[in-house]
Amino acid sequence: MEKYLNENPTNICTAAESSSASAPGYKSVVPQSNDLNNPVLDLSEAELKDGWVASSAQSNSSPCQQDDSHCGKKIRYPGPDLPDDIWRHIHFLLPMQDAARAACVSHSFQSSWRCYPNLIFTNQTMCSKERLLMQTAGSKVIADYNNNIDRVLMNHSGTGVTKFKLEYHLPYVAKPYNQLRSWLKFAITPGIEELDLTLLPKRATSFNFPCKLLSDRCRESIRYLRLYNCALLHKFELGLRNLKVLHLWEVRIKEDELGCLLSSSVALEHLKLVYCNDIMRLEIPCLLQRLSFLEVFECGGLQVLETKAPNISTFDIVGNQVQLSLGESLKLKNLKLYLSCAISYAIDKLPSCVPNLETLTIYSSDEMVNAPMVSSKFLHLNYLTIQIFGWHFHRDYDYLSLVSFFDASPFLEKFVLYVKRQSMYDSFEGDPSSLRQMPKHRHGNLKRVRITGFCPQKSMIELACHILQNATSLKLLTLDASPVNGRCSGNVMDRKCPPLETPYIRQAHKTILAVRTYIQAKVPRRVKLNVLEPCSRCHAL
Repeated sequence: MEKYLNENPTNICTAAESSSASAPGYKSVVPQSNDLNNPVLDLSEAELKDGWVASSAQSNSSPCQQDDSHCGKKIRYPGPDLPDDIWRHIHFLLPMQDAARAACVSHSFQSSWRCYPNLIFTNQTMCSKERLLMQTAGSKVIADYNNNIDRVLMNHSGTGVTKFKLEYHLPYVAKPYNQLRSWLKFAITPGIEELDLTLLPKRATSFNFPCKLLSDRCRESIRYLRLYNCALLHKFELGLRNLKVLHLWEVRIKEDELGCLLSSSVALEHLKLVYCNDIMRLEIPCLLQRLSFLEVFECGGLQVLETKAPNISTFDIVGNQVQLSLGESLKLKNLKLYLSCAISYAIDKLPSCVPNLETLTIYSSDEMVNAPMVSSKFLHLNYLTIQIFGWHFHRDYDYLSLVSFFDASPFLEKFVLYVKRQSMYDSFEGDPSSLRQMPKHRHGNLKRVRITGFCPQKSMIELACHILQNATSLKLLTLDASPVNGRCSGNVMDRKCPPLETPYIRQAHKTILAVRTYIQAKVPRRVKLNVLEPCSRCHAL
C-alpha cells in the first residue's frame, strides 16, 4: 500500500476531488466559511506528507460496502485479490493518518473510512502547523485545529466507532463547549469501548462531562474511560457495568459521585485518580472483586482512604496527610507508599495487613523518629526501595535503624536506598572502633544493595559496614556518592547527568575518602564493592 501511495500521487488527489458529500451521521455546529463549505480537503502534496487527510463518498449502499471504481472502470491493485471484508479489516488496523490516506486511493477504502473504528484526534495525529500544547497558541491555530477535526467527523458515518480519543483545545468563542458536546454526542454510541478525553487549557475544568450520555448509550460496551481536566458533577444512575479501566486526572468529582460510579462498576480492574482535589474520603467497596490496580496520586483534599476490595495486587498512594486503611489485603504484592512518616508507618502497620507483599517502595520526606523494631514479619518481601528526600528530613536520622526492615524481611534479596541532597550533617572522622555493630542480626538472602547519595554520616557508614558483615549471601554493594538519580554514559554526544551544586560535589569527594577509610577493608572476597565517584564530565570541580 505504501508503495502504491508513493507511486500514484495523482490518483490520491483525483480520488479526493471526486468526493463531495459528507457522511450522514454528523452535522457540524461550526459556522462554515467559504473554504469549509466542501467538507473534503484539498489534498496538496505538502498536506499528504505533513498533515491529516479526510475524504468521503456518496453512495446508496451501506457506508462500509462499496467497490473500487473510477470512471466506470474497476481499479486493480498490485497485490493479492482478497475479499472486501479482509481489506476492510486491514484498513481498520492502520493508524488513523495512514487509513485516511489509503481512503484516497480506492472507493472501498474510502467507504470503510466512513466507519473507521479508531478516531484519535491529538496534536500529533492532526499534525498542526504550530504546537497547541504551548500556552502561546492563538485563537486562529485553535480554530483551525478544531475545524480540521470537524471536517473528519463530517466524513464519518458515526457507525462502528470503538475508540474515541480527543484532545480538545478550548476555542476563544462565547460558547466554547457547544462543539465538544456535539462531537461527544456523535462519538458516544452503542458499541464504543474506549473514551479518552483531554480538555486544554486548565480553565476548561468548568465543563461538566455528560454522564447520562454514557449511561444511556454505552453502559454495556464501554471498557476504558479516561478524563482529564473536566468535571463529573452528576451520578451515573445506571452504572457502567463492563468498565475495566477508569483514569481521572484533575477531575472535579466528589466522594458521593465517585462512590456511586465505583459501586456500579463491578467489572473494574484498573483505577487511577490523579489531582482529584475535591475528594475528601475515598472508599473502595468490596463489590470490586476484580480490581487489581489502584493508584491515588496527590489528591490534595483527601484525608481518608479505605479499601475493602479483596484482590488488589498493586497499590500506589501519594499524599502526605492521608489516613490509610488497607483492611486485610491478602492479595497485595506491590506497594508504593508516599505518606507522612512513611518508613515508620510501613514497619509498624504493613506486616499485619499486607502479609504477602513482595515489592515495597517507600518515599519519605519528614521522618520524625528512627525506624522502630518490628513485632511481625514480611514473609514474602524480596525487593525493598526507600527514597529519602526533602529539607525537612531530620539531619540526625539513624540509618542503621533501617536494619529493622532486614530483620522483618527474612527473604529480602534486593535493597535500594536513595538519599537526595541532605541539608546538613556531621561527617564522621573518628576512630573506626567507635562504629556500632549488630552481630546477631543475620540476613541470609540479601544479595544486592545500592545506596545512592551515600555520605560520610556515621550511621550511614555503620549501615554499609553492617550489610557487609551480616548479609552472608551478598554479591554486590554499590555506593554512589552523587545524590542524583541517573548518570550519563560518558559519551560527549549523550545527555548530561542531572545538575549538582558545587558543595555537593565536594561532599561526594569527601565520601569517597570515607569509603576507603572505614568500609573498603571490610569487604569480603565474595562481594564486589562498586564505588561511584562524581561524573568527571558533568560534575568536575
